Amino acid sequence: MMSTLQLPLPLVRQLLVAALVALMLVACKDNGPAPTAAVDKTGGSVNSLVASSNAPATDLIAPTSAAPITPAPEITLSLRGVADDVIEQGEPLRIAVRLQASRDAADTFELAPTSGSWTDAITVEIVPAGGGAAMARAEAVGKPPTPNATLNATRVAGGLWHISAETMQRVTPGDYLVRAHLSIQNGSGWNGEVVSEATPLQVVAVSEDAERVAQRAISHAQDALLDGRVEEAAVSLDAVLQRTPDDGRVLSVRAAVAERAGNPMAAMIYVNRALQARSGTATGQPPIELDELYNRVMAALLAENAERKDPPAWSWPPVLLQPAKEILPEAKTVPALAPTSTPAASGGSALPAAVATPAPAQATAVVPPSPPAAPASSSPAKTGGAGNGTVVPSTQFTDAKVVADTAGQWAVSATAGSQYGKTQYSAAQAVGAPNISVAGNSPDAWCPENKSNGTDSLEVTLAKPVHATEVRVRQNDTAGAIVKVEAIEPDGTTHVWWEGVDPYQAPVVREIAWFGVRVPKTEYLVARIKLTLNLASGPGWKQIDAVQVVGVAQ
Repeated sequence: MMSTLQLPLPLVRQLLVAALVALMLVACKDNGPAPTAAVDKTGGSVNSLVASSNAPATDLIAPTSAAPITPAPEITLSLRGVADDVIEQGEPLRIAVRLQASRDAADTFELAPTSGSWTDAITVEIVPAGGGAAMARAEAVGKPPTPNATLNATRVAGGLWHISAETMQRVTPGDYLVRAHLSIQNGSGWNGEVVSEATPLQVVAVSEDAERVAQRAISHAQDALLDGRVEEAAVSLDAVLQRTPDDGRVLSVRAAVAERAGNPMAAMIYVNRALQARSGTATGQPPIELDELYNRVMAALLAENAERKDPPAWSWPPVLLQPAKEILPEAKTVPALAPTSTPAASGGSALPAAVATPAPAQATAVVPPSPPAAPASSSPAKTGGAGNGTVVPSTQFTDAKVVADTAGQWAVSATAGSQYGKTQYSAAQAVGAPNISVAGNSPDAWCPENKSNGTDSLEVTLAKPVHATEVRVRQNDTAGAIVKVEAIEPDGTTHVWWEGVDPYQAPVVREIAWFGVRVPKTEYLVARIKLTLNLASGPGWKQIDAVQVVGVAQ
């Protein structure tokens, strides 16, 4: 009688595994290296096998350093001409959309859809705050110059989207969210989807409140301008000014309409009226947009070789808005403007000495204001002062070189002596890497509340204190105002690195300029940097886009 041998089950399993391994070794001898079991970070074997054809064994070992971050775009939006996120039913809506590379992506990449342009890959829509299908979708205004958009640390893309009055009429009163969505599939560059943060929007019923009437007229005028209906924009705004002739917001937009119609004379009448209206009701500086409009109109009036055409009759203001005839001198030429600092009698915005200009048959002569003279600087005329730092010539900096510096870190928070706005133009706009691509005014930069009087300061904080060697400041508008740089230790001890006058010479064409101060490596740790600006250093709004500190932790 034969008996069977009973092997323990664990031993059977071990024998089977050994046989499988032997077979695999035989196969490897003929076909290359054997598959390698993937191992997780805890040392446990992963169930699946990572196949490899003829790759060397070293390729199967996971690298110890972090993998490079794949470049990807970030999309943001802002509502234009919307006060307190509220519009009326039937009021057209404009949305500005911005695309930029994520701050931790160092490489350049392209948005290149298989068809159409990059703007066609963006959807901007209004959805109910409580969820549901889109109630309205925006259309891009115009076409980009090229179908593809290139993004990196210094290049951004963006444009304006708009929802017509007819479409907004179908959006019933209620609470909504506005969001932008970028989607590219099978393109020759970056592929994927990104969605912006949602911006709240409240749609209310039509009201005859004076504020709402003015805002409604402005929105319709801006909508008309997008389609080239300039006369229609002028007529709608003039109708409001007949009722409220001193509404500064309406006057400012109407000035822009007159400029668009090729009538700088009429534009200056509206600008003057807007400044006069502010002098009795508002405090602080005029809006930056009005200030820049004034500069453009003044330049057009004083241009020596400008082609003079008869502007359309509708571009002139109604009679009630024209300046009083008895206060205007008779003149036929525009003399050179002499700066004046004589304040207005009202104590508000200065309205300088009169300069007479030719007048049309239906309007009296205009009194365009002269720009106020900047107060003399109280700083000594030198390029160095207290502290052991030296100014680095701006020509030594390039955006690409500064952004790529691994020893530099950008500010993570910021405070200022003043700021032009609570969000736009605030100190927080100077945080992080540069995000402004064109020189000049930008709401994405810090801007002091005052334009050209006194001093102001910006103080930025670093994520990690360092033994510092240099600070770099990117000035996107009116460079050359920084007069003092201080480094602050974690315990609050302050060190003056430099004090004096920036030797930067502004070119004829406005540019983004870097300001840098270099010091020997500090023995102490630097946690914050304070910049002091002399706002009277020259005309124009001073703006700072970003601040970088170079140093090492040890």
